Amino acid sequence: MTTISMVNARVIDGSGVDPFLATIDIVDERIVAVTRQDGASAGPTRGASADATVIDCTGRTVMPGLTEAHCHISFNDIVSMEAVVAIQPEDHALISLANAQMLMERGFTSLYSAAAAKPRLDVAVRNAIAAGLFAGPRIRAASQEISPSGNLGDIDTNYLQLPRSLAFAITADGADEFTKAARLAARDGVDNLKVNVSGDRDWGHMHADDQTTVIAEEEVAAVVAVARPRGLMVSAHCTSSEGVKMCVRQGVQVIYHAVHADEEARDMLEAAKDRVFVAPALGLPLTMLREAADYGFKWPASRYASLEQELETTRACMRDLHKRGVRVLPGGDYGAFVTNPMGTNARDLEHFVDFVGFSPMETLVAATKHGGALMQRGEDLGQIREGYLADLLIVDGDPLADIRVLQDFDRIEAVMIGGRLVKDRLGERRGVERREAAE
Repeated sequence: MTTISMVNARVIDGSGVDPFLATIDIVDERIVAVTRQDGASAGPTRGASADATVIDCTGRTVMPGLTEAHCHISFNDIVSMEAVVAIQPEDHALISLANAQMLMERGFTSLYSAAAAKPRLDVAVRNAIAAGLFAGPRIRAASQEISPSGNLGDIDTNYLQLPRSLAFAITADGADEFTKAARLAARDGVDNLKVNVSGDRDWGHMHADDQTTVIAEEEVAAVVAVARPRGLMVSAHCTSSEGVKMCVRQGVQVIYHAVHADEEARDMLEAAKDRVFVAPALGLPLTMLREAADYGFKWPASRYASLEQELETTRACMRDLHKRGVRVLPGGDYGAFVTNPMGTNARDLEHFVDFVGFSPMETLVAATKHGGALMQRGEDLGQIREGYLADLLIVDGDPLADIRVLQDFDRIEAVMIGGRLVKDRLGERRGVERREAAE
């Protein structure tokens, strides 16, 4: 049995209540007590084991680990979909593991995958971490994107006919093909099925722009029919208004982007707010707009104007959904394009505050409490409460005063997953102090 007491901790517990000073007692993987302090310095509570490891958190914030709601561990700062396909599977698995561990050390203890670039990449990393071969975050593994032909992710041609192992997305046409693609992904062991319901920016050349719903309702229904009895979740790339309505009608749980959702679509999301999540994925369009020139891209003014319009539409939609009580989560397509590098994922928290208008506390609740619910563990993940999993961060600073502190790798001083310290800069410093004292 392993017992840890975090004393003198300024706690943001993920529920939305004001921070408070407390001692947090942990036994093995779970929190067994959260005891509020009166302001005086404290040691372990009476319920803690006499041989408990004590971590003094004076001057620091303890909070639940973050959930990345739109994660692509196999996307390595993409410059083209063809380049991602060209990576050998063995190398790609190592890249995916390295990305998962990098996010863990940056405070993301749970990753909800929005798609893998090859079959089983997410599954292999998830399984290796779960088996204890490597330290890493909790992962809900995703399929590749399942998309109608001539849509986002379709880099095949009528002439190449790329095999499944080499395709960026699995193209399918008709309910039977969508059923088969979903069943193959389920056979691979995924937790989430990803389907591309709408087109996207830059796919107008295939007549599949971001306001176009490219899929038939029976095709979405086919994917959900595979997922439901197997206990899988369904996520959708969906920017179009009609696509959002289709997703809600068919029981899709996670809707990415939802840029053009009209009043009727928002009403439907509000009515389904207890079972649906929305993640706008702000990081990618914001960095494309603001930082593309820094990467050497010389785009025409019309493209920047289009991105500005997209972002204004997204901001208005997300503000409205948030007022309606829809769970809107950060997670911004990091790694999906070179302007939006993997590892900078905590920038989405800043975007929620500065761009959308969430308060810092509302943003942290979205990334912790709602993140736990997204991971399908809302009853024991994403908050600091008795009986919950000890997935925790110790932060040098106050994220409520400056949400950007969570972007600073060095100020995330400790990361705990299931009661195990997977990053411990405080412990490293204690070791240095002991050595210096001995000398």
